[in-house]
Amino acid sequence: MDEAGRVKTVEPTEANQTAFMKFKKNDSVLKNFLSNLVKQFKAPTHFGVYRLVSDRAVESVAELRNMLAGREEPRNKAMLESIRMNLDEFAPAQKAPAIDESKVDWKELERLGLSRDRLEQSGDLNKLLNRQKTGLVGISVPFGETSIYTEARIALRQSEDGSLGLAIHSIRKEPRLDFPYMGYRFSEDEKATLLHSGNLGKQVELTPKNGEPFKGYVSIDPLTYELVALRADRVIIPQEIKSVLLTEQQHRDLTEGKPVKVEGMLSRGGKPFDATLQVNAEKRGIEFIFNDNLSFKERRQLSQKPQADSPYGVPATLCKYQLTERQQKALSEGRTLYLKNMVDKEGEIFSAYVRYDKEQQRPRFYRYNPDQKQEQVKAVAEGHKTQVAVNNEGKTNEATGRVKEPLKSGQVRPTEKQQAKQENEEQKQPRKRGRRM
Repeated sequence: MDEAGRVKTVEPTEANQTAFMKFKKNDSVLKNFLSNLVKQFKAPTHFGVYRLVSDRAVESVAELRNMLAGREEPRNKAMLESIRMNLDEFAPAQKAPAIDESKVDWKELERLGLSRDRLEQSGDLNKLLNRQKTGLVGISVPFGETSIYTEARIALRQSEDGSLGLAIHSIRKEPRLDFPYMGYRFSEDEKATLLHSGNLGKQVELTPKNGEPFKGYVSIDPLTYELVALRADRVIIPQEIKSVLLTEQQHRDLTEGKPVKVEGMLSRGGKPFDATLQVNAEKRGIEFIFNDNLSFKERRQLSQKPQADSPYGVPATLCKYQLTERQQKALSEGRTLYLKNMVDKEGEIFSAYVRYDKEQQRPRFYRYNPDQKQEQVKAVAEGHKTQVAVNNEGKTNEATGRVKEPLKSGQVRPTEKQQAKQENEEQKQPRKRGRRM
């Protein structure tokens, strides 16, 4: 409360998310309390954490309550400051990337048309420094006096002498299943399984060049159609996945590489969902398959195919966000949009810069604006249209036309306080009397 007795509020924006306590309807009261307590302990906004004397806990709590009630007094303020815990001391250390940036040959990457800034903006830099493959990136490969422009996934690999080399995973037209892979030859049934699910579905013995044989999983990279192997001893299958305790048979089948249907899992948003789980070598762990009746090629094409109701050759909906005709046109022209309130596969709301890749027929999401020099088209979420129209563009609507104060985020009608103030002003205005003729 402020000095006038009004309740202090903050805008429900992403920057103020830590100022709100969140309650999930599917969680118990105790779980909601503990989750909010842990969140506030990590990034306190409502609460402070204070040291108390353990053998005088009850008396210490009473004294702390009295000091907090009179916290503006100099003596109490100094005492509270002395016993308040500095949470920065308990913050976990920032995990360093697996590869030191100074050891990367950035000039070699620049010869391919890739800069550090470009990789950072697309979110691929972190993958590269952690020994992972990037997403598909456009590269320019020198070839004599000319250059070949193509797309590929790149990764950094360490040789036996400790030096870093650049591995380029180019796009193949089809996966090479008719040739032995690491000494293993696929049967016709195994080829059909790989082409349908993208995973071999079992552990097999593989022998790399100049290496020891090992048991591993085999999958197809859906972006490049390259075969990928993963050592079985590097995969740990948990007993519980998304709040569902696996049966012994389910755990055994997953470990062997078989697909397992699991029902009643809970997303981070608390929403139940069903999916088929299977170890995927390219993802280096368990993948969630939602359309297991489709082949992995069909699932990839379905996720990339523009919707038929869009005349601009781009999807009319992105991550459950309905694009306006103006936004669809902007994407088709190669412009970048900043979209709010999109929903990911687990039901979580997120915002991102989006650009549509026409060659691959799929959207690309960025944490930062990939073309800050170009004009940015900013999308207004449905719940904020009235707020922006009234506050920024000077427009009015029937419900809020007589409200003189700025509208809050997502507001489309007057609050009770604004309504009462509006009616009070109307009563104070003198009524006009006409003269009878």
